[in-house]
Amino acid sequence: MKHLLSKKLQLQHLILLLLFFAHVAGFAQDDSSGQLKTVTLDEAIQLGILNNRQLKMAHTDVAIAAENINQAKIAKVPRVGLSVGYTYIGDPKLYEGFYENNITVDYFNHRAFANIVSTMPIYGGGVINSKIEQQKLIGEMQESVARMTQADVKNAITQYYFTLEKLYRQIEVTKQNIINTDLRISQLKSRVENGQNLKSDLIRTELQQSNFKVSVFRNTNDIELVSNYLDILIGLPANTVLKPQITENAILLEDVNLQKSLTEAYQNREEIKRATIGIALSKSTLDITKSGFRPNINANLILNTEYPAQWPNYVNIINYWAAGISLNWDISSFYSIKHRVRGDKLQIEKSNIALDATKDQIDKEVKTAFVKYAESKRNITVYKKDVELALSNYKIVKSRYDNDFALISDMVDAELQLNNSKISLVNANLDLIIQYYSLQFAMGKL
Repeated sequence: MKHLLSKKLQLQHLILLLLFFAHVAGFAQDDSSGQLKTVTLDEAIQLGILNNRQLKMAHTDVAIAAENINQAKIAKVPRVGLSVGYTYIGDPKLYEGFYENNITVDYFNHRAFANIVSTMPIYGGGVINSKIEQQKLIGEMQESVARMTQADVKNAITQYYFTLEKLYRQIEVTKQNIINTDLRISQLKSRVENGQNLKSDLIRTELQQSNFKVSVFRNTNDIELVSNYLDILIGLPANTVLKPQITENAILLEDVNLQKSLTEAYQNREEIKRATIGIALSKSTLDITKSGFRPNINANLILNTEYPAQWPNYVNIINYWAAGISLNWDISSFYSIKHRVRGDKLQIEKSNIALDATKDQIDKEVKTAFVKYAESKRNITVYKKDVELALSNYKIVKSRYDNDFALISDMVDAELQLNNSKISLVNANLDLIIQYYSLQFAMGKL
């Protein structure tokens, strides 16, 4: 009888394994129907750099800034203007008194002229050079923004990438538990029929398995959502389900210390560079404002032709050229410029304060990332110990249960505890990698 029961259990075991692998194959087919794509972290980052829309806009702003620099340089080039005119005069009359008598005047009906006027700035109080330098600073600012955007994109990609890996590994752990509960349910059905266990024991185990399946279903949906977020970041079709491909020892975590992290952050973070450029921009605005106290001097050249020449006794074409220097000095604006200078000096003070505030913010971000990274390291040690203890407890309870010294509820609790501890260890390992990249981002090295 025992031999037949053993054979029956082995057959049920085999059937359950076949059903499970069929379920896994079905799950893989579902993923492939959503265009499953394996991708490494480097591939994802490179796709993000090439395709991310925010990054493309940032690079476009850099190109616009370069064009504005060229536009500012044009102010040094001579200005040339061409003017051409033609006038027809019809029936000219000369009146005496208040429209009493009129005499038709023998006057030319046609008049034409053309002239070319060229102006070249000689001295403008330094405003032209100051505006060129200001546009160069704005260009540097836009380049810094582009680098910041790229770092933000890379940071977001790493966060979503390892979150995906975390979800896939949670599914692996939970699916193994589904196999175990399938075997136990098969055993319990026989034991319930033989009166060795209560129906409630079977229901409790089936409920546990149902919770495992719900967990797999929930994680599968989360994979689709996170994949969609990552697809948008790296420019892939929105229905592409991504599968991280992480090779062993591909991610080498460096040893870091807080002081070194802060030093590198102050050197690398684009926010500090932007704040420094902001100070230079405020100073250039002050220079432009002060140029209003100085005169503008221009060289002028005129080439002119007229027909007929409006000169006494001449009815011919007249050509002439003229050259000169003009000076323009708006003295009446000195009072308003004085107040603008004060405002610009206050803006410089504000920019310096903004730099200090940026350093404070970076200091806080680096310390937070460093503490979280160190905490993640300690968590792994704790969760490894938890898995060892939970596994030991599971083996003890299973042995007692197999020998009818423990209840099914004890077995369920032990298995849940082991499942949770394994998932916690999976999360801790991947959280360490996520916190490492967060620290690299805070240090300006991502």
